[in-house]
Amino acid sequence: MSEAPPETSGNLAVESRAAFAAWVREAPGGRRFAQVLIRRQAPDGYVLCHVDDAGADDLKVYEDPRAARELSKLTEKGEYRPLKSSPNLRRGWQLRVPDDGGLATAMNYLYPAAVVHWHLYREDRLEITHYRQNAARQSGIYKRVQRLSDKGVQNAARACCEDAVCLKKTLWDVDEQLPLEMSRGEGEIPCPEPCSIFVSFARQVRLFEREEKRDLDEIGLSRSEKEDLTTLVRAAATGEMGFTREAEFEEPLNERRLRYRNLTLVPKIAPEAGEG
Repeated sequence: MSEAPPETSGNLAVESRAAFAAWVREAPGGRRFAQVLIRRQAPDGYVLCHVDDAGADDLKVYEDPRAARELSKLTEKGEYRPLKSSPNLRRGWQLRVPDDGGLATAMNYLYPAAVVHWHLYREDRLEITHYRQNAARQSGIYKRVQRLSDKGVQNAARACCEDAVCLKKTLWDVDEQLPLEMSRGEGEIPCPEPCSIFVSFARQVRLFEREEKRDLDEIGLSRSEKEDLTTLVRAAATGEMGFTREAEFEEPLNERRLRYRNLTLVPKIAPEAGEG
């Protein structure tokens, strides 16, 4: 599920690049875009770094905009980042680019399609595709997401798309009549439709829904719910707590899966706990 720089028409690419560069130049202290701080460097260049490295002076310097591809590939722990808008961009680098074109190239590797979507959203021209529209075009093993319940979509979005796990601003809804009930995010990058990571997670949630209809035990828990609880307790008891890879939704200690369980399992076993 790797992401690549967007393919855009020449005019739109040039238009969005110019608008983004102008937006950065307008701010004397630079602009924050997700986890990247962008500052102008005379005469025509820009300096990029992780927002948490703004005052650091021991950063590794890169001068090729294409270096952003490698910088965005792995987390601090060396794990692959399938979703570039996740809040796990590694630190310790500074990227110096010579001009507007270099800035656009770097940003397209750091956050694919983000600059174009940012520009279209500001121009009120960004097309939104709601969940049901997106699901209708899925096929193969993902076709089952068409049958995900409205509640399932809501919980999946809250588990998969809020700022704790994705820095985009969620613009899509369940459908045109049913809005998502979640924190949509405060960042600059708009999310106009469910991404491949979300569709994959929605497939897992649909599997949970099917399981709950047929496999509940005497205390109302499904097989996978009991497995998740057991794994979590054992991990805590042995001191081996730690999230599995970002898109491994079949694993009990996946962060998004645990966020989903917090929404659906905790109320079953401790109703008084709510959504804390």
